[in-house]
Amino acid sequence: MLVLASTKVVACLPASDFPSENPRPQTRNFPYTNTLATISELNAKEMEKKLKQSILTSYLIGAPIGILTVIATIWIPLLLTGEGLLTIVILGTYGISTIGLVVAFLIALWIGGKLAYKNIKNGKSLLLTSFKYSTVVNLIIWTTFCLIVGLTVAEEKFLMMIPPIIAFVVCTILTTFTIGLLISYVIRRINNKPTELKNTVANTV
Repeated sequence: MLVLASTKVVACLPASDFPSENPRPQTRNFPYTNTLATISELNAKEMEKKLKQSILTSYLIGAPIGILTVIATIWIPLLLTGEGLLTIVILGTYGISTIGLVVAFLIALWIGGKLAYKNIKNGKSLLLTSFKYSTVVNLIIWTTFCLIVGLTVAEEKFLMMIPPIIAFVVCTILTTFTIGLLISYVIRRINNKPTELKNTVANTV
């Protein structure tokens, strides 16, 4: 049937005898249960969770190795020579500084873990992240060590600070390619995990 209305033509076609040829209305429901504020809150919580995990990684890997290294540095001369004279000299000269180094080391691991998380989150390479992590951690602990030496040693302060300065350079290079690289790798794995926010949005669509 054709109906002519001025210049417009309207066609009414009969339904087909084959049901598959008849278009059917389709409706899809998208239950968006999370508001923008809720999604932002989930995102912030997820970022905070990953930051805490990154700092915890810095402690779990860095603290045992670092403390064992300090202990080994003090006791290896005794084990090799069978005499405790060199160990006594080390403790007598750098005893207080060593205690300050350990305390500073525990603080530096927190700062280093936070720094590594931010670098990984910003897309920095593992090697660059490891270098920054190692530099910051060693700079904090050896600067603290030198300051305590300067305050506690009465004579030949400059000569007493030469070993810590050498240790800073050596430790920074070594940890960049070992412990720092391992910590950075684990932190990157943490950041690459599927987020709770993605899973929540996926479940609501």
